[in-house]
Amino acid sequence: SVWSRRSVAWRACEGAFGRWTSSDLSGRAPSTLARCNSAWPRRLAHPFFSNTTSVGVASAGWADGARRSVEVFAVASAAAAALAWLSGGTVLAKEKRQESRYQVYVWGRSESMPGGAPGDVLWPKRIEWFEQNEAGWAKIVFGPNFGAALDGRGLLYVWGECPGEEECVGPVAIDIRGEGRGRCFVDVQCSADKIFALTGRGHAIIFEDVLEALKSHSSSSSLAPVALEGRLVPGLPQPGKLGALTGAGGIKSMGIGLEHGCFVTHRGEVYCVGGNEWGQCGASPPRQKGPMGALEDRSRIQVETPMKVTLPAEAGRIVEVAVGGRHTVVRDAAGNVFAFGDDRRIQLGLGDTRTQGVDERNSFGVIRQDLLGGKDTKQDLKRAVTYRYYDPHMQFKPMQTLAPAVYNRPPYPPPSFVACGEDFTIAAHRDSPDWYSKDQETNVLLCCGENGEGQCGRGLQEQQQPWTPVRVPKRSRTVTVACGQAHCLALLTTGELLAWGASLQGQLGNGKRAIKAKPIRIGLQPAQERLAPVNISPQGMPPEFHAPKVEQRPFPGKIVSVSCGFRNSAVICEVPP
Repeated sequence: SVWSRRSVAWRACEGAFGRWTSSDLSGRAPSTLARCNSAWPRRLAHPFFSNTTSVGVASAGWADGARRSVEVFAVASAAAAALAWLSGGTVLAKEKRQESRYQVYVWGRSESMPGGAPGDVLWPKRIEWFEQNEAGWAKIVFGPNFGAALDGRGLLYVWGECPGEEECVGPVAIDIRGEGRGRCFVDVQCSADKIFALTGRGHAIIFEDVLEALKSHSSSSSLAPVALEGRLVPGLPQPGKLGALTGAGGIKSMGIGLEHGCFVTHRGEVYCVGGNEWGQCGASPPRQKGPMGALEDRSRIQVETPMKVTLPAEAGRIVEVAVGGRHTVVRDAAGNVFAFGDDRRIQLGLGDTRTQGVDERNSFGVIRQDLLGGKDTKQDLKRAVTYRYYDPHMQFKPMQTLAPAVYNRPPYPPPSFVACGEDFTIAAHRDSPDWYSKDQETNVLLCCGENGEGQCGRGLQEQQQPWTPVRVPKRSRTVTVACGQAHCLALLTTGELLAWGASLQGQLGNGKRAIKAKPIRIGLQPAQERLAPVNISPQGMPPEFHAPKVEQRPFPGKIVSVSCGFRNSAVICEVPP
């Protein structure tokens, strides 16, 4: 069936080429090129276009529009053939999506729970409303008091708690108005009070006043869509007409935090907007009066329109961005990582920058190592920058992070992906040999920054730490990592879901509110809360009763998406029919 679809599309393109070349080029009048530039790319950006015949018709329409240049049509026919080839895979994805069912599990802060909750949800809760959508779900995101979802068709939905009221609205569809009307989205993220969405063509849309719109919607019918005004983020590069087909121009990816956001263009450029009091937008904040050491906070400074970040000369094309509470981390195509913003918790990965190395008694003791024949202490403390006592601990210029320390092994290769929490950073490095195949490859998670609530996933011995491995299972491979304010979720290739960090509002999903400094496995709530205690003492010894550990139930099907936001967590499971 795949080859038949591709052959039909190819014959349509080939027929259009033959008809076009046999006709008189000078006599052809301009046809539907303007309509194709507006309607066809928007249709191709839709994740579920499946009519391969329409691709051939569109290619013929473009062929009619190109009157004088055979080279222009050659590029057009090649692009149409490539899109027709991809359409076969897209059709299969749609058919597979229709065969499978999707279940969504959410837990954590009650204000951001879909449909509301009387209190914080400590175990993963199945939200049956999501199962009514046959198109499936691509992503679930959270803000402090609301959430949003992106379905398989590129449509947006929203829910949240009305400010000043205990009533929860949604989930309901978004009636998009303004410049965002009629667009199909491929990504959605939330800040403290806004929703950012990205289209397939590279347009970044912002929805403001989300909480006010939910409050006004609470008095109307709960099933009606909520009206939100969407507008293009001003100051960002916009895709051109040819860029809609070639993939050039516009925004490729984005990272949105509670206070600032970062956008990566198809050319690898970086634009930031939002709070910049710690230089997290890549611009030097104004100097503030008074002492500004590692403990003092700074007054709010806002960057109103996106500004381009000046990267170092050694930085290549940026392919990934991760945004924390007050810092930003970007990764280029070669794997080099650059960080800028707040460094008070050494979350930029520049080493232990809390001291200048003058008095190391707190770190290494009173006796100097050089007197014992070892290395000098200053050589052991690796750092890229140093701060004086009253210097603000921040970097507004992107700085390349230090390579993590290794013991009894070769250095780690560049990270494959990065993730950020409020004041910590996680990077995934491959730790298996080069000759391992892709299915045998393993990696290790390294974390730096604040660890007061166990968000670095190793222990509570250090409140802040430089690059240190997270205690995930050995010889395992982590597929994705999602970070909230002070907690993390990690999905392994085995299908296991690990969590660690703070759980003040149940965001870890283990039924408790205690901190978990070491990663624990997460599943559904057990059928029985407790089991009867059993005697574990040997015969003839005084009895000693212990309650057996209650095993969690596994998630149904396969986890295909993991997300964290503020103090909420969610997973999307693909359940076979």
